[in-house]
Amino acid sequence: MSDLSQGFHHRRTVRFGECDPAGVTYYPVYFDWFHQAMEACFEEYLKVPYAQMIQTVGFPSVQTSATFKRPLPVGEHVSIQVTIINMGRSSIVWKFTVFNGNGDVATVGEVKTVCIAVTDGDFQFSPVEVPESVRSGLRFLIESH
Repeated sequence: MSDLSQGFHHRRTVRFGECDPAGVTYYPVYFDWFHQAMEACFEEYLKVPYAQMIQTVGFPSVQTSATFKRPLPVGEHVSIQVTIINMGRSSIVWKFTVFNGNGDVATVGEVKTVCIAVTDGDFQFSPVEVPESVRSGLRFLIESH
C-alpha cells in the first residue's frame, strides 16, 4: 500500500473529455497522466523545463502497466504520487499511484523509461546512461524495499 505522504505529488481534476460514456476516466488517459506527472516531477526537482531537457536526452516508455482499483468520475480531485522503483544505468522504472479525493488508491501504474540521446533535435533510439544531474536530482524518489 502506498503512503500518501511519500514521493512527488501532481494534483489535477478529472475533466469531462477524459471520461468514457459511463462517466468515469477512460483507461488510456491514465498513461497520459503518468507522463504529465513525470514531466512535472522533472521540472520541480531538476529546475529545468521538460521541453528544454528533451533537447539533449529523452525518456521514452518501453514498458507500461496499470491496475485499476476504483473508478474516477468527472470532477474528482486526484493526486498522482510519483516514486521510482528502480534507477538503472540507462533506465528508470517509475511508479504512479493515483489517489482519489478521499485519499483512497484508485490506480497503480508502472512505466519503464529508457534514457536516450537527442542530437540536433534528432532522437537516437539507443540507450545512454542517465545523466548524473537527473540521477542525483531524483534519487530521493527511489523507494526503499
